[in-house]
Amino acid sequence: MLIRRFILSSIASFALFHAYTCFVIDTYSEFDQKCQTNTFGDRNCSFLVPNNWNFLKFREWLEKTNEHIGDVSLDLTCMDGGTVFLPWPFRARTLRKIQVRNCLIDGYYSEFNVESKYPNTVKDMALIDVAILSDINQLIEMNLNDPLVKSSTCGQETNFRFIQRNVTFSFVPSKEVPSFDRLSEAFDSLAEKSKTQPFTCHFENLVYLEHTGSKSVSRIHFDTMTDHSVYPKLKVFNFSSNYLPTIPRQLTRWLKFFPSLRLLDLSNNEIREFSFEHPDVSQNSLYISLANNNITSVPADLPTYLNGKTPVLINLLGNPIHCDCRASVLSQYLKTLRRKAPQFKALSNVKCHSPRAFAGRKVRTVNFKLC
Repeated sequence: MLIRRFILSSIASFALFHAYTCFVIDTYSEFDQKCQTNTFGDRNCSFLVPNNWNFLKFREWLEKTNEHIGDVSLDLTCMDGGTVFLPWPFRARTLRKIQVRNCLIDGYYSEFNVESKYPNTVKDMALIDVAILSDINQLIEMNLNDPLVKSSTCGQETNFRFIQRNVTFSFVPSKEVPSFDRLSEAFDSLAEKSKTQPFTCHFENLVYLEHTGSKSVSRIHFDTMTDHSVYPKLKVFNFSSNYLPTIPRQLTRWLKFFPSLRLLDLSNNEIREFSFEHPDVSQNSLYISLANNNITSVPADLPTYLNGKTPVLINLLGNPIHCDCRASVLSQYLKTLRRKAPQFKALSNVKCHSPRAFAGRKVRTVNFKLC
């Protein structure tokens, strides 16, 4: 009996050891197989995730690799139901590019407000069609009690391009649902900490920023974004399809917050009115898309938007323009736009939505002389 137990025990131990060894080997061999390396040591890693994938193991594999590693690119695409454990802000050895698509992200806040031993290296980051798994009570406690840390608050300051497209939040079931007062307290705490944070986020290289397809844009989103952050080179800012009802001051006064801005996309929102500064500074034109919003009338000074050294080109296509006498300034603007910027002449085809007598007519063809 004892011999039998010894044999069974030995077999079991061997099986466990073999299984563990195979797990480690298979895990690392998967990284080796999925990461294509060129002659410069750059690694292009692409994974199709059916179930679960762990960024920590990937980071450990990079760390333990003794050979030279150049730039690392990571592409994660999940099958339906696929989950990735991915702590913000995705730091790892020489990681330069990361794209995550169609995944449920777990562990997103697991390294939040913790100083990272890894430096900022990412230049191109994209989160597309992902859901971030969160514990609402944990987030409340974090906002109320944890100080802001530059490592997680700023994220990857080396970014050249940052895309957040159709990013949503999925909350784990909780027995204790927080009260409205508790939520408001946490919200106010975050706003206050953002205004008094003792550091500045320097996005010196950021040229393209996209935040689209969000149903939950906070009312302090632009305050936390700009209170202690600078974007000296940002040229393209896409903030379309976010149910935005009004234009925040940071965008109406774009030169102060985004001095190099050349394209601002606010299309497919719920904006009803607009006003933008048009400073007399020597820069290229600024293109602003307000297409497919709820704008019925335009500011009285709209024609002056094209007079300065930085012409402001406004796309108002797809808006329910009301063609009363106040629309005469829009007609004037569209005619001038067509003459001064013929490459954008399609923008001059804005149509009247009302009154019924003018519905469907191009605004610039309406006779406003009687006004």
